[in-house]
Amino acid sequence: MAFNPAVWCLFWYRLGRWIYRPHKVPILWLPAKIIHLFGATFIEAFLQMRLNVQAQIGAGMLIAHCGGITLHPDVVIGEHCDLAHHVTLGTRGVGSLGVPRLGNNVYVGTNAVLIGPIVVGDGARIAANSLVTRDVPPGATVMGVPAVIVKRRPMASAAQVQEECLIDA
Repeated sequence: MAFNPAVWCLFWYRLGRWIYRPHKVPILWLPAKIIHLFGATFIEAFLQMRLNVQAQIGAGMLIAHCGGITLHPDVVIGEHCDLAHHVTLGTRGVGSLGVPRLGNNVYVGTNAVLIGPIVVGDGARIAANSLVTRDVPPGATVMGVPAVIVKRRPMASAAQVQEECLIDA
């Protein structure tokens, strides 16, 4: 796990979020911001991953393979999401407004592109090489260019999930 470059990238993102938050004495944080900038540039150039510190990424993010991940600064990603390599989350073009918002437990496959002001519901699955330009309902699996729903799963409520966990314990 420690040798996975994607883990380094996520650590650098979380460190950057902490460094760039408002502090009482901003001048003391200038050296940390400079160091973070050089590290982020290294990660982008050599690992080909750009996790902007302005993007909001929930806890439990998994990036299994390094490379090719680009996130717009305004992207919001829920908890326990899984991004494969060569994923892009961004706007429809220069000057366009709106970026994707991913719910919790979302899987995004290799080479998937999610663009525009879309919402991907909790538990959704985006197949590899898909172009998503419309909202994806919770529990749905989408694929294709443009992506269409190929499967729907019933989503369990939080109470049902908690009850199942208690039964398994």
